[in-house]
Amino acid sequence: MKEPDRIHQNIFFSVIDGLILVSPYLSILHSNLAIEDMFHKSRDAISNRPLEELFPRQPQILDKVRKVLVTGASYHDVEANGARKTAAIQFPVNLTLSPYLESDDTIQGVIILIKNMSLIRELEEQQRPADHLNNLGALAMGLAHEIRNPLGGIRGSAQLLRQDIRKSAHREYLDVVITEVDRINLLVKRMMDLARPVELKLKETNIHKVLEDILMLEKETFARKKGRFQQIYDPSLPLIEADEDQLKQVFLNLIKNAIEASQEGGTLQIVTRVSSDFAVKTRSASVPRNNITVEIIDSGEGMDEETQKKLFTPFHTTKSKGSGLGLPISLKIVEDHHGKIKITSEKGLGTTVQVFLPIRQR
Repeated sequence: MKEPDRIHQNIFFSVIDGLILVSPYLSILHSNLAIEDMFHKSRDAISNRPLEELFPRQPQILDKVRKVLVTGASYHDVEANGARKTAAIQFPVNLTLSPYLESDDTIQGVIILIKNMSLIRELEEQQRPADHLNNLGALAMGLAHEIRNPLGGIRGSAQLLRQDIRKSAHREYLDVVITEVDRINLLVKRMMDLARPVELKLKETNIHKVLEDILMLEKETFARKKGRFQQIYDPSLPLIEADEDQLKQVFLNLIKNAIEASQEGGTLQIVTRVSSDFAVKTRSASVPRNNITVEIIDSGEGMDEETQKKLFTPFHTTKSKGSGLGLPISLKIVEDHHGKIKITSEKGLGTTVQVFLPIRQR
């Protein structure tokens, strides 16, 4: 058995979030390895330096540290901005402040747990257009019903006329009417899917099975482009609680997009892993739930920044025959599972889609 001090030191350096110990004089006494990665500064460089250097021009943080030193109170979910190298390079963090007590219960400093919120803020910002879907839901449902009713009449009339017309050229015109009505009807159905609240049929789900079912469906399509799938799966990946059919719709859409974007003879990587980037807290979960991540990495031309900003905007599409609803619907399904989607791309370097889904609670 290791000495207690050694155990405490190991715990301090094993925590994946940042940890610092602040002295009563508001200087940094100790920090763990995660701090170096987060602030891009070595532990030696910040040792015995004022805490204010990590959180410049934020007197409210220093005030809370002083209150912890005086009262012994703790603070949770304190929002702040950390500084890298210079005060101009900042990133969002979430702080938990607790008193550091000696054996006689005297307060000798403050322990600050620091969680990097950059990814979560980026996901929220990237998916902000989807927030409007909830406000437009009732309007879309009403409009969809009003459109579908006359569509049925138009289609029925076109079918009857087609039966009575003998000239083939005229029948072809009616075929076009029927085809276009069916296309509009499908578009309206997708609008309703986007607006309608869906009751998920949750069960224990192996994400690898979901992905393999989709890859089997799309294998022939990708082979026609002389492309190949490369599966890089984490064999120890835990189960998630999900609606399998709904997730199949998500990954079918994302993988189809990636195949279309891939170069002739390209490789499409499907990667799974446990994510430690952020955790999700829901009403039904008493503690935040960690996530698995599915990454779909194509070898296509990539997208410019302006295109990426509009990806989740309904009816925005870069495809000649696209509806512009595939990604918004996929996002809605993933968010219904308390997950997130992140898309990163660079012109000429391909696109990476990350889907974060909460691990099943035991």
